[in-house]
Amino acid sequence: MPPLKSDVWTWDTLIHILIIMALAIVARWLLRKGVDWTIRLMVSRSEKREATMPGRTRRILAEATGATLDRQNQRTTTVGGLLSNVGVAIIIIVALLSGFSTIGIKITPILTSAGIVGVALAFGAQTLVKDVLAGLFIIFEDQYGVGDAVKINEVEGLVEDVGLRVTRIRDWNGAAWYLRNGEITKVGNVTQGWTTSFTDIKVHALEDPNQVIRVIRKVLDDIAVEFEGTLLDKPLVLGVGDITGDTMTFQVMTKCIANQHHDVLRALRRECKDAFDAARIRGAF
Repeated sequence: MPPLKSDVWTWDTLIHILIIMALAIVARWLLRKGVDWTIRLMVSRSEKREATMPGRTRRILAEATGATLDRQNQRTTTVGGLLSNVGVAIIIIVALLSGFSTIGIKITPILTSAGIVGVALAFGAQTLVKDVLAGLFIIFEDQYGVGDAVKINEVEGLVEDVGLRVTRIRDWNGAAWYLRNGEITKVGNVTQGWTTSFTDIKVHALEDPNQVIRVIRKVLDDIAVEFEGTLLDKPLVLGVGDITGDTMTFQVMTKCIANQHHDVLRALRRECKDAFDAARIRGAF
């Protein structure tokens, strides 16, 4: 290491170092605040822009691109976190180099040595480089983002963090999984695009199928109004799907914005039960 100045630890030097630390802390705080403010601004603009769109236009865009408001907000948050982390790393590096210069450590020999050592370490850092490159593609291709419900390799759960090197997932049992981006080979994302669901509605086999279909269609009309902002197409009853023993099964198809079908199906089953009771249609035993 290059020799230090003989008078390195003077009050001026200490004050200079404290100033560098203070500036680094302030710069980090301003960066975080700036990124947070930018994220809030972009989210607000997205909400205002979507509010001006007719419902039909909004649904078509969601079906074609998966660009729902929630999806755009998740992507904004993910990219904002990445930029914040990169900015903090740059601030730390600049502060360290400034500190070295202040106490008399020449930076040029260090950088030269780092270059030589870097070549030697490059062979051992291939995995790290692979992880980082994969992380960049994951983020900029929008394969998934914070809050998405995904299956990555054999792990299913919610994405909690997308970093350059590691993705963190919280599975349905509450366990946190840390997956190196370079090892991710399969990604299933149920939050993007749309979800088509087929639901079985069962009644007694002796009931009149035409009456049952009429009742279900009336329920579906009500569901279409109640979930106008979630459904991409009007729900359809496909007819009798199966008759087994004392049970006649009718199949209903719904097409919703991705991963927003659960409330629709719950309401569908509940309202079918109420409508069957009112029409004196017996359920399956």
